[in-house]
Amino acid sequence: MPDLDPTVDGRMVKIGNAWTDGDDGATANSVGTNASYNAGINAIDLSAFNAIQIERYFIEFDTEDITVAPSDAIFKLYGKGNSAADVICVQCTFASAGSIVVGDFDTWDESSPVLYTDELTSWSTSAYNEFTLTGAALEAMASLDAFQMVCLEADNDMDRSSAGSGLSVSSGYYTNNSSNDAALRPVLSYTATSTEAPQTFTKVTVNSGNLKSNGGSIKLK
Repeated sequence: MPDLDPTVDGRMVKIGNAWTDGDDGATANSVGTNASYNAGINAIDLSAFNAIQIERYFIEFDTEDITVAPSDAIFKLYGKGNSAADVICVQCTFASAGSIVVGDFDTWDESSPVLYTDELTSWSTSAYNEFTLTGAALEAMASLDAFQMVCLEADNDMDRSSAGSGLSVSSGYYTNNSSNDAALRPVLSYTATSTEAPQTFTKVTVNSGNLKSNGGSIKLK
């Protein structure tokens, strides 16, 4: 099962006064691509005190060499620190491949998200959290040179309907810049689809004499 390392990954933070500040058209307040780990994929609603904080994780893999959709794939994100759950990853499109900017915060379809993984309802802080990729994601791996997705809290952030003030959900993780151990970094593992090699034929030319078979048969096409 081949493994892919990210070409770029990073956390985006949106701070505002109301939950709707994270709706369609929002721009992040900051983006970070250098941390070894992040405290969480967060959904924090303190709107009763005029404060909200949303943190999403963006990641890209180079899939230029994948031309046939894999038979299956798993995205693995090593947990750290906070251990809430309900995380899911969906399709997004960065402004530029290989880089993440604050405007990319809104590059997924809030009204009809294309789900790239299943939803994890539990979160390990001492092992890989494994997301199974959907059929849409497998097809995208084959059709796109840069496979990009955003991982976010599913029940309040992706749905854009907060459970209300007092909500605090956070799932911590290591990034591709983990300086502690390469084994902690995110990875996309997939099973390549085997394709049947085209049948080939060898041309035989007899200029003189006889062509003889001592056993079996000779078939010419």
